[in-house]
Amino acid sequence: MRQAPSPKGFVTLGKFHLQVTDDVTIFDCSLVKAPDGNILLYGPSQIGGAATLSVSRDARLAIIDMALSALGMELHERRAA
Repeated sequence: MRQAPSPKGFVTLGKFHLQVTDDVTIFDCSLVKAPDGNILLYGPSQIGGAATLSVSRDARLAIIDMALSALGMELHERRAA
């Protein structure tokens, strides 16, 4: 699902649903590659741009690694975000 870069150079690598437990799923998360090479994790969009997802750095990096693996991307392509 890679898209053309935004005017500022950000590229959406993919969107996915994150099943946290059997009872909790977060829909429409996104992985975005920043111009500096970092991979960013975003929660679902909300009107007005308010944050909808907050996770610790370790959890964020684990989610990014799992999502990149599911997208078939090499983990070494990720820089710490």
